[in-house]
Amino acid sequence: MLLANMKKPHIITISGKPGSGKSSTADKVAELLGYTRHSSGDMVRQVLSQSGMTLEKYNELANDDHAFDAKVDEKLRNLRTKSDIVVDSRLGFYWLPESFKVYLDLDLDIATARIFKDAVSNNARKSVGTNSSSLTEVSRQVRERMLTEQNRFKKLYGVNPYDSNHFDLVIDTSRQNPQSVAIAVFDAYKDWLDSEIWEQRHNSVPLGYSYKNQY
Repeated sequence: MLLANMKKPHIITISGKPGSGKSSTADKVAELLGYTRHSSGDMVRQVLSQSGMTLEKYNELANDDHAFDAKVDEKLRNLRTKSDIVVDSRLGFYWLPESFKVYLDLDLDIATARIFKDAVSNNARKSVGTNSSSLTEVSRQVRERMLTEQNRFKKLYGVNPYDSNHFDLVIDTSRQNPQSVAIAVFDAYKDWLDSEIWEQRHNSVPLGYSYKNQY
């Protein structure tokens, strides 16, 4: 992916697979840069909690009813007028194409373990009905959610949110913690701001070594 030299907005969008650490990374990147952090996930969870609807039910209905998608999409589009922001959103890269686009990748078995752990301790996820009864059930939900989102966004916008080719920086978070990922984003973003031409970068920790997992 190449970007011609231009005046670049101070906007970072962070997307990726479920459990990859998007929220934790966005928080730390915003802290490092002194930016304001926005999250479409927080918006959706708040709306669902108020309506008494689970995330699983929402994903089921969203195939035909795009009211929630439209509300979140409008909020994301409005962020194009902002500066010095970090946006944690599955489709942030799509609605804010001028941003520095980051994709967080990881093995789905590791993602399942992280989500299972988070669902046990995180009241926000409990409130929208994440089922934490077993790793097997969480694994099913994760895969079903990804497939549902792929089909829905392909139908609505003609885009696959899990295609890493859309992004400027791809980070494998499997053996990293939020701090190491945030530093990688910070360093690459600074280079991107100063670059005339940009080629997609990849960041990962070699097999056999890992940072302490704090997701």
